[in-house]
Amino acid sequence: MSEYTHYQFLAIDRPLTYEQLAEIRKLTSRATLTHTTFVNSYQWGDFRGNCDQLMQKYYDAHLYFANWGYRKVILRWPADQLPLHVATGYCPGGSANVRQHDGHVLITLVSDDENGELEDFNDLFDFCNYDDVSHEEQWLPSIAAARLDVAAGDMRLLYLAWLLCLNNNELDDDDVEPALPAGLTALPDSLAALAAFLRIDIDLIAAASSSSTQANSDAVSATHKSPLNTPPETDSEATPVHVIHDPRGIAGWRRRSLLPHSGAAPLERGRTVAQLRAAKCVATTERLTREAREEAEREHAERQAAHAAQQRRLVSIQRDPEAAWNRINEMIAHQRGRNYPAAVQVLADLSALADRQGTSEAFTKRYHALRSQHPTKRALQRLLDAADL
Repeated sequence: MSEYTHYQFLAIDRPLTYEQLAEIRKLTSRATLTHTTFVNSYQWGDFRGNCDQLMQKYYDAHLYFANWGYRKVILRWPADQLPLHVATGYCPGGSANVRQHDGHVLITLVSDDENGELEDFNDLFDFCNYDDVSHEEQWLPSIAAARLDVAAGDMRLLYLAWLLCLNNNELDDDDVEPALPAGLTALPDSLAALAAFLRIDIDLIAAASSSSTQANSDAVSATHKSPLNTPPETDSEATPVHVIHDPRGIAGWRRRSLLPHSGAAPLERGRTVAQLRAAKCVATTERLTREAREEAEREHAERQAAHAAQQRRLVSIQRDPEAAWNRINEMIAHQRGRNYPAAVQVLADLSALADRQGTSEAFTKRYHALRSQHPTKRALQRLLDAADL
């Protein structure tokens, strides 16, 4: 596999001007540019631009990946939608970095499989060839949809950023998790895509979500004033009347109601990294046990269905076994490999019928005689060997 890299940017809050597009075009002659999107892939060479600078000046979301294992997502919010101190509480550095630039807060999330241990590239991006890039272009729009939820006070994306650092072994055992948001047990498609893209262990998310229950949601509600019942008296912009007349105020009103403020009681102390790692081991064991049970149940159901189907076929064959032998000879005589599996299945049915009727010896003689008639049909011989008739 040759080297392959993919760059994508989205301008969400405000489309780019023609002048801005001209500035970006100077960096690349190959990228597909619109007022809201930038898409480019490379098999040779690389992008000359600086992705961080492009995010600071033009775009609200960026995704990059390479087939040697490196992946990156950068998301940007106006600082009044996501305060720097809130983002910093969930992004300790390493795989999750946060910075503020010119009135915006930017979060950079990185997954680097530098040892090549995670062979999930083809599974996630589903390439038949590198000329088809439609599938890979779906990742960033899906992930970027979570920006609006964060702006409205949903901290699940930020908590996943912290889990990413834990996932990548960048935290100490005695580090304590940040405020745990409700709803980790039912991630929306945007956050599920982010977790899959960044390879956050599903068992780690399950372990973390074990406390993200309705009880947790009730605790959060109890520690913050309800925006519906008790809007802050000192914030006229957050009153219900203002929200009705200015729909843009809804997100900010909800955000202020969910983010910690000075009048709120402190939340319960979070779990340590060591506790979450132990819980992750338990979640892995439970998942593997559940999957093994489900697989056993599926195989049992398939065996039952196959047995029932064979019994129905045997009823038909029993009426005229000779017709079944003639059908087998016809399927093999056409010398079309696609007919061989069906011929072998009929032979298996005849074998089962012979066992039931006590005529296995006669079947065996006729079966070997049939095989000896077609010694050069290797595909047929392999299927017969596998059937072990």
